[in-house]
Amino acid sequence: MNYLIVTLEGGGNIPPVLSILRKLVAKGHSVYLLSEPWFRELAELNGAKFIPFKAYFLKSDRKKDIMEDWKDKNNTFKNVIFGPIRTVALETKAAIENFQIDAVIADALMPGALIGAEAMNIPRVALFHMPEYLPGPNRPPGGLGLSAINNPFGRIRDTMLTTVFNFVFDKFLPQINNVRVENGLNELKHTSDLFHNADLRIIQTSSTFDLPISPAPKNVRYTGPVLDDPDWAKEWVNPWPEKDPRPLVVVSLSSTFQNQAQTIANCIIALGSLPVRGLVTLGLAIENENLETPENVKIIPNGSHDQIFPHASCVITHAGHGTVMRALANGVPLLCLPMGRDQADNAAKVVYHGVGKRISAGASPSKIGKAVSNILATPAYKERASKLGAIIKLDADNESSVTELENLFQIHA
Repeated sequence: MNYLIVTLEGGGNIPPVLSILRKLVAKGHSVYLLSEPWFRELAELNGAKFIPFKAYFLKSDRKKDIMEDWKDKNNTFKNVIFGPIRTVALETKAAIENFQIDAVIADALMPGALIGAEAMNIPRVALFHMPEYLPGPNRPPGGLGLSAINNPFGRIRDTMLTTVFNFVFDKFLPQINNVRVENGLNELKHTSDLFHNADLRIIQTSSTFDLPISPAPKNVRYTGPVLDDPDWAKEWVNPWPEKDPRPLVVVSLSSTFQNQAQTIANCIIALGSLPVRGLVTLGLAIENENLETPENVKIIPNGSHDQIFPHASCVITHAGHGTVMRALANGVPLLCLPMGRDQADNAAKVVYHGVGKRISAGASPSKIGKAVSNILATPAYKERASKLGAIIKLDADNESSVTELENLFQIHA
């Protein structure tokens, strides 16, 4: 079959997208990737045929920040998800026509691709590389950092919050419906129907970690998390003696820019006051920052979580889904400092499962230090992280996204 994946650089979405791409290619399918120009080399390296956007998403520098959600969280909607929805729909349609595409896999950040596929009457998949944020029975809407409350009060709360969620999302509904009508499709009642009406919603996480809608919608499939390192991660060389007894605390605060330099600086100060080894991994986001470090803290531009986390006793993170999954898969508890996007929800789940703590991204060095000390001094965090991590690893090993994609055509028929 000819599959079209529509995506962009959103940080944590890239490893899950590449995982599906590689597995489809390995099964003998042809995969086309519609994305920003910078993606060409990486797409072709992984076996895909690349199609660049022509009218929007023209980024040739991977590190350029187009979301700018650190300035205003609504910028993600305006600059990425809904603002360019007409362009994404039209260029998806063009790719379907030009390359005889059989099915479209739309990154959850690119719902315009779902419109393009629907207009061409071919199967369409919404790909969530993190716990799904849509509301439903027995679960609050995402973005608020809330846990499920399975009692009458919780159901009343969730009903009210779903109304608020739809009100916020439906601000973009007139624009979406205009694009749909232009493409010969009916208008939607709610923006979220873009995802509810897809043939599949693939959720790339562990259902045990998530708080799933119950009962699950018919098109939802949990296919397990992807634990792959980012493509840019480098081999890690331990800078300390092998027998150094101090616990290793890793700071990993996003591979994309979220204005996180001050938070990293506060973490460095905090770790400098503790009897630990502190390792700060910067990723692509802030490679050129000049950060002073005490003797016990080292900074590296980037490093393989696969190699680092097995040695760690605690991970300080923005609570991006990929970092959370890789830490827990290694039985490492977390201190979460969410900055936006899906991070507050991931942090809430970390606290819900008792595998770490959550504090503000603006927390003082003293507060960060106290939280790290509490995690290190409380064995239960490690014990619970190891138990949940074993489930996460099993779900990752049983990853079923390609099977679901190959069964997609029966569903659509």
